[in-house]
Amino acid sequence: MAITFDAFAQTKSDGAELLLAESSQFRRTGSYAEVEAVCQNLAKKYSEFVRCLTIGNTAEGRPIVALAVSRTGALTPVQAKRAGIPVVLAIGGTHAGEIDGKDAGLILIRDMLKKSPAKDPLKHQVFLFVPVFNVDGHERPSPFNRPNQNGPSLQGERVTAQRINLNRDWMLGQTSEMNAMLQFISQWDPLVTLDLHVTDGVRFRHDVSLSMSPMFGADDVLQEVSDKFSVDMIERIQAKGHHPLDFTPVLLDFENPRAGIMRDADAPRFSHVYAVLRNRIGVLVEDHAWDPYAHRVQTSKDVLSAALELVASQGKHLLKVAQQADDNIEKMHSEVVALDWQNMLELGLDIPTGQAELLGYEYTTHASAPVVGGRHITYHIDQPVVWHTPVYSDIQPVNEAIVNLPLGGYIIPVGWTSVVLPYLQKHGVTYHVLQQSIKGLAVEELHVDEDSISFETRTFQGRIRTSLTGDWLRTQMDIAQGSIYVPIRQARALLAAHLLEPVSPDSLSRWGLFNTAYEITDHISNHRQLQIAQWMFGQDKKIREGYGASLHRKLPDLKKEYQTRMDRDDRFREDPEQRMDFWIRQIPYHDPTFNKYPIIRTDRLIAVQP
Repeated sequence: MAITFDAFAQTKSDGAELLLAESSQFRRTGSYAEVEAVCQNLAKKYSEFVRCLTIGNTAEGRPIVALAVSRTGALTPVQAKRAGIPVVLAIGGTHAGEIDGKDAGLILIRDMLKKSPAKDPLKHQVFLFVPVFNVDGHERPSPFNRPNQNGPSLQGERVTAQRINLNRDWMLGQTSEMNAMLQFISQWDPLVTLDLHVTDGVRFRHDVSLSMSPMFGADDVLQEVSDKFSVDMIERIQAKGHHPLDFTPVLLDFENPRAGIMRDADAPRFSHVYAVLRNRIGVLVEDHAWDPYAHRVQTSKDVLSAALELVASQGKHLLKVAQQADDNIEKMHSEVVALDWQNMLELGLDIPTGQAELLGYEYTTHASAPVVGGRHITYHIDQPVVWHTPVYSDIQPVNEAIVNLPLGGYIIPVGWTSVVLPYLQKHGVTYHVLQQSIKGLAVEELHVDEDSISFETRTFQGRIRTSLTGDWLRTQMDIAQGSIYVPIRQARALLAAHLLEPVSPDSLSRWGLFNTAYEITDHISNHRQLQIAQWMFGQDKKIREGYGASLHRKLPDLKKEYQTRMDRDDRFREDPEQRMDFWIRQIPYHDPTFNKYPIIRTDRLIAVQP
């Protein structure tokens, strides 16, 4: 089926209403001033159906505007929630050079409002549209920002003024832009979020891909309806004349597309996964960079139309399932959940899950490329072909990231509350500040395996990311007044676990916020270590006086073990550091919180004062 570019027929709009994209025949896109003007004009002209909102400001102080559009009479979060009306959020310009969604959404809203409301999907939902999320990046246009993209002539920057990639910031929320978005989402609670992007890579003839990651959720029914939503979206987009894919393919060999494609597992730092952690539906939309800008805007418009049509027909059911997932997760405790996922190909399991017929082009893989040499690819775009390509889409949980959630919840000791509290607040996680201390609370404390700690060698989003593992050990602990209790029985339980469990791919620990817990801050000098080792080897009474009778009684057995290792272990015998560590690690540690994870788990339900 051929695509009909009906939205771009100038006869259907007054000249004054045309966007710069339309009047320039999609060679250009407008400035942010155009977005603000359109937002205000639509709200003024259709005051019964449109609100022009400012959700926050950028790092450089620019307002981030959004449109709330509906024919239901509900134009506030309270009205929508009270009436049980589904809310759909679409975000344009997260990467400001990938700006198809901005023009597509503004055109779509304008033209829907001009039509008869008889079959208007806006009668059944609230449509929230953020035309440009990364406004500062949008206002730094250049013809050189997107070398892999076919128009418009000037394109914004990928990152914000602070050089943060907003679609890697959903969990950490480092930017003023993201904090405004998180507050906006907390207010409106969108059922479906669509993040509108443009691809960077492979040269093929598929004009859009939709990526969803419902496996990160914990509710089976919500996963089923999310999968069905993806299938229905693909069918509707195909019916509009497009060639969609149901995931964004990653080439196994960038110089040979026929070698295979892999489905990526993604992570909560992305918008479409973050939505799942809130028990909602998230869709990452990727138009194809090499399509002309006019085609890409039409593609984005058709994707938005498909989503609004689906929610108009299924929204009440989808909303009921999502709200039931909230209720179910509030009852979730001691559950086993997977906090991270991976493609099995990453573990070396080279078994395709199927075969894809991708609409591609003939190409040449150069063993020694012209001019530069080396292995490269040249696409022959005048020779369309079908690639018969193996697909690797077996996504499984990461074993190390499968956790038992605590029966009660998490405790943030008072010394760490200033670090953790802002993240609980920005994500809407329920918490309680303890008004009195608790003596001898049964808890689990994570003792970090020192050998497992790994710091990435380069920054990512300006942070040094950290990986670690350890053992959760049961103990009793006094909890000070002012500590924070995060109950697991809440609708945001998954978000809480992803923030606070160290094995989550986007936990606060992974983002390096707890790195001081894994740093040695005090040392025993070499001569003192030698003295202690001599005392222990000689079973000196100074060990009993300094470290207790229990350790002193163990010294004969320790000496025998030491001698056995000296006799049998060549590496031990030849390594003075290992031999010193044998003795020093027996004494009570002089830095008791070193390598102790600063978040505590408890199986106790803590009663809190209202």
